[in-house]
Amino acid sequence: MQITPLVSVIVPVYNVEMYIEECLDSIVKQTYQELQIIVVDDGSTDISNQKVKPYLSDSRVQFIEQANKGLSGARNTGLKAANGKYVLFVDSDDYLETNAIKELVYLMEKNQADLIRFNGRAFLDELNEPIEQNNYDFSHRLEEEILYTQNLFEVNRRTFASPVYLYMVKREVIEKNTLSFYEGILHEDELFTTQIFLNSHSMIYANEFHYNRRYRENSIMTNQSQERLKRTVDSYIVIYKELEKLYLDKKYSKEQKKLIKRQMLSIYSGLLNSKLNKNEKKDTIKELKNISMIDKAYISMQRQVASHLIKK
Repeated sequence: MQITPLVSVIVPVYNVEMYIEECLDSIVKQTYQELQIIVVDDGSTDISNQKVKPYLSDSRVQFIEQANKGLSGARNTGLKAANGKYVLFVDSDDYLETNAIKELVYLMEKNQADLIRFNGRAFLDELNEPIEQNNYDFSHRLEEEILYTQNLFEVNRRTFASPVYLYMVKREVIEKNTLSFYEGILHEDELFTTQIFLNSHSMIYANEFHYNRRYRENSIMTNQSQERLKRTVDSYIVIYKELEKLYLDKKYSKEQKKLIKRQMLSIYSGLLNSKLNKNEKKDTIKELKNISMIDKAYISMQRQVASHLIKK
């Protein structure tokens, strides 16, 4: 008799009273029913928790309330409570397509993969000013019906996208390698997703837009204040230093280290292009080690190419 695997869906909640119902509706109404839905209220100051409580009549929904620890802390709380074979993260202002989990589980079980990647579609939520819409579509580099193993690190390096909600992963990968989100920083997915890639040994791709990502005013993605910029820069320095530790760890292969280095260079380049003043930027860059002259020449060339394309 085939056992239907449980999927732990982790939903961190913070001040999303306008969106949480749409998010939870998209999960409880999935065509795949074997779910553990872990909702973590991270110290909301609005009525988000009141909006969640009617869903507790569904025995699959587990509600945890905690003092504010940030997105990483909420996700880590969810991971501690998870007992499914697979883990899926859904941000509380986003939503899933109805057949998403059913199709993902089918492919994971069929291929016995550690990880599955899928597409996401971004949409704007009544912003006063337009922002660039970012569709996470990997079909130009990844192929369906292929179990990526030996070339796993190379393809993930070439198609890296940090948002953790674009992946479903075996919980075993997280637990065996004691992975968790780094708390107290922004953009924590940059580190966590890299660690997931490094510790997964097989991966498949579903060329479907299963996830819907909402861009809204004053979210982490759209808030461009100087305070947010400073926190972003400080966070990326922390992430870089954690990646550097991984890069220097002898347990990782040459191909794995290429993936790590790709992320290090991405952060280095991002800080070079940041809106920090010249002296502050110079001091910040000094903190980043293990960037060779070849690396710097490569980044410079990439910037020149990008500048040329913009001018055209």
